[in-house]
Amino acid sequence: MPLATATLRRTRRLAAASLLAAAALSLTACQSGGDPAPAASSSSAGDPTAADGGAQGGSPSAPGKGVSRTAAGKTAATGGGGQGGASAGKKGVGGTWVGKLKWLTEDKLTVAPKNGMEQAFYLTDRTKALGAAALCEAPDGRVHIDGSGYGTISCSLADLRKAARLGFVEVRVTVVNGVATKVAEHYHP
Repeated sequence: MPLATATLRRTRRLAAASLLAAAALSLTACQSGGDPAPAASSSSAGDPTAADGGAQGGSPSAPGKGVSRTAAGKTAATGGGGQGGASAGKKGVGGTWVGKLKWLTEDKLTVAPKNGMEQAFYLTDRTKALGAAALCEAPDGRVHIDGSGYGTISCSLADLRKAARLGFVEVRVTVVNGVATKVAEHYHP
């Protein structure tokens, strides 16, 4: 076999392997959260002002409006049922995202910012859901929101799943190790 033909075949194999590796990395991008953010942004995960719609931290390859990331691991959390969710000891994405709540599976939803990549997260029995009007209603029929316009009424995970299937409810989602700790509805009168 001539040297040129062997080199061409090796080059094609290398190109195919590189393409497969890039595709595999892009498929896990919604779970891994990209590169870890600088330590300075780690305080923004629980900060209600982090939902100002601007990007804070994150990697330059994954810019997005409404995205705030904390130091996140490279390995996505693996989740089971809604009663426990992600495996202990695994590191996943962490941060706060603002966008529309969307359905993925029974125990995995996504948040889709206006600009930027959609971010998947797991639900567990510890996920706190807070509504204003669309996610769930208060017993007195009034709208209850905080100073930033986010709901303060405790909702069930069933309410959260129902809203995700509708696909139009705006939320702020706080995620730690791939699991949502808090999902708060943004009220639009």
